[in-house]
Amino acid sequence: MFIYRILTSILIGLSYPIIKLRMKSKRDKQRIGIIKNGFDNCVWIHAASVGEVNAVKPIINQLLQKYSHKDFIMTTMTSTGLDAAKKISPKLVVSIFPIDVTFIQKKFINKINPELIILVETELWPNMLHVAKKKNIPVVMVNARLSDSSFPKYRNLRIFWKSIWKAIVAVNAQSEKDERRFTGLKFNNVINAHNLKFCLDLPEFNKATLRKELGYSKDDFIVVWGSSRPGEEKLFKDVFMSLKEKINHLKVVIVPRHLHRIPQVCEIFKEYDYHFYSKLEEPGEILFVDEMGILNMIYALSDIAIIGGSFFNFGGHNPLEPAFYGTPTIIGKYHHSCRDSVDRLLENNGLIVSDKKKLSDDIMNLYNNKELREQLGANAKQTLTLNSDSLKANLKILDKYLK
Repeated sequence: MFIYRILTSILIGLSYPIIKLRMKSKRDKQRIGIIKNGFDNCVWIHAASVGEVNAVKPIINQLLQKYSHKDFIMTTMTSTGLDAAKKISPKLVVSIFPIDVTFIQKKFINKINPELIILVETELWPNMLHVAKKKNIPVVMVNARLSDSSFPKYRNLRIFWKSIWKAIVAVNAQSEKDERRFTGLKFNNVINAHNLKFCLDLPEFNKATLRKELGYSKDDFIVVWGSSRPGEEKLFKDVFMSLKEKINHLKVVIVPRHLHRIPQVCEIFKEYDYHFYSKLEEPGEILFVDEMGILNMIYALSDIAIIGGSFFNFGGHNPLEPAFYGTPTIIGKYHHSCRDSVDRLLENNGLIVSDKKKLSDDIMNLYNNKELREQLGANAKQTLTLNSDSLKANLKILDKYLK
């Protein structure tokens, strides 16, 4: 890691004057450690993007309430993560994560003067941790995970990482498997605190009222494909063609993961009667959601939810949001990025794992069996309750390091 620190410092140091001149916007300046706010001391929370920000939101709200006299700053790697962080609380200062170079990290840390750094999931940055260790700033990982792909890399390179891992005083892992992995890498104070993503803080909706407001009738059978990825819309079109002859009043809602793909998705369904959420007069047989922040509401009004990014090798997306609303849910076999959530739901018979070949049959099975739908949704919602101790477990550890 010494060589890494030297090389990154030389490379960025030589080009720093040019970088500084070109960085005009507030976010650009934040990347080189320039931040308006300075603190006597604060709590620094760092999360990669939207998913991690949403996962740690319950902790942040609790900390803001309990330690109202303290300052809190949150950094993210992406603009969408930053936007999500801004919505948590006006008391939370937000910034783009500064480039992981020693002198930039040192400048940033000197400015905000953190008494504690909280890292969400696997945000391990060598120079950040090096500076934290030198300044004796405790670092706690929450909802910590090591994926099947990243674990071998950390294990094989642990000789380079071990010295800066000492900056991390506690690891709150999100599953037993993650606990074993962090323990095997010789991290300190590793516990299985369970997955914070089970501690959802989502708005409540009245299903009947919501459907009426959006123009759906009580007889409509609504299937939503949430966070769809390339290839999945074409798959769903084929499924839709077979289902519409068997299901009366079938309605479909498609929520692409990335909104810039809406024109591509429209082209796939060009021969059908489709509408857009942003211009909603009536939903038609196919509704495309072309606005951010709507997916939870769509899950709440639907009869079946299908989780995107899981029928092709994208890793899947969070199945806990439809579980919160008791919506029977189907996910594909490619769900390694949310494996713990899927495993917990499966243990409680709260989820169906499908694939491209049997998706249509799985939907039909749920359509024909109302009792199964209700039981699947109830089991999913119960799973959240059974795992809701994660917030308490994480806060108990964090309290040890907050004065």
